[in-house]
Amino acid sequence: MRDATNEGIQMSGGRIDAGALAVGRGARAVQGRDPHADPARAEINSRLEELLRRLDADAGRLENPEEVRDATQVVANELGKDRPNKTTITGVLTGIAAAVASVSGLATATDALLESVQSFL
Repeated sequence: MRDATNEGIQMSGGRIDAGALAVGRGARAVQGRDPHADPARAEINSRLEELLRRLDADAGRLENPEEVRDATQVVANELGKDRPNKTTITGVLTGIAAAVASVSGLATATDALLESVQSFL
């Protein structure tokens, strides 16, 4: 029996027409905005990417990695908006910080993102 896990694209014919496309575990795509055009936004995006990398690396050390992934996705989705809700982001990040406090790399990455959000949004 084949492994049914697909973390990519399987395509037979047709075409993909997308402005932004992300594939695989932890993949992200942003369309319509140059993250380098706004230095504050670029810093927040960079810190979010670091949090996501750390989460991928250290998920096995967490008691509830799927909950943390889901919460991080909420933050990423909110940050992707033209007018992100700072209260939503800081509230969710505070919850993430509590959940990852025992994993120093994740805690540091979460705190850095929270600090950036509080400073720039």
